[in-house]
Amino acid sequence: MSNATLTQFKEAVDEEIKSYEAMEELYKIKQAILVQGKSDVLWEVDEKIVSRMKTLKNLDSQRKEIAKYLGSETLTMSQAIAKAQASNDAIAEKLKTQQTKLKILANSISLYERTNMDLIKHGLIMTGKTINIIVSALLPQSNQYNKEGKNVENDKFRISSIVEEV
Repeated sequence: MSNATLTQFKEAVDEEIKSYEAMEELYKIKQAILVQGKSDVLWEVDEKIVSRMKTLKNLDSQRKEIAKYLGSETLTMSQAIAKAQASNDAIAEKLKTQQTKLKILANSISLYERTNMDLIKHGLIMTGKTINIIVSALLPQSNQYNKEGKNVENDKFRISSIVEEV
């Protein structure tokens, strides 16, 4: 295994990290947009997220190609670190730093994604409540008519909740 291949692998992971950092920024922006309720801008950010995902898929493929030369296209970071420790401690240390960054980014992006999903769910609930209020205002119920416009049976004798025993 050559140092050049390890360096290429490290550089490929560096590119993935940069792309994940850009993805994290997009999720931050999306969260701010959801909080502010600016749905018109949301499409643009989602489009950028989808584009970033395509970029990440390509970067992943490139890293897997390089990893083949290190033994396996499904090479994990821990395995890459172990291989690097056998021949180049400096690269092994850089790979460890990358591994830590990737874990932090994965957790952060996952948290943003869950929070954004919760914000979307909350927005849908609030929209549903608003629609119900509008419908109730447009189709009010009264003592004589219900919201479908049908007569309410008022001629029934109302019995008190307290009934005297006879």
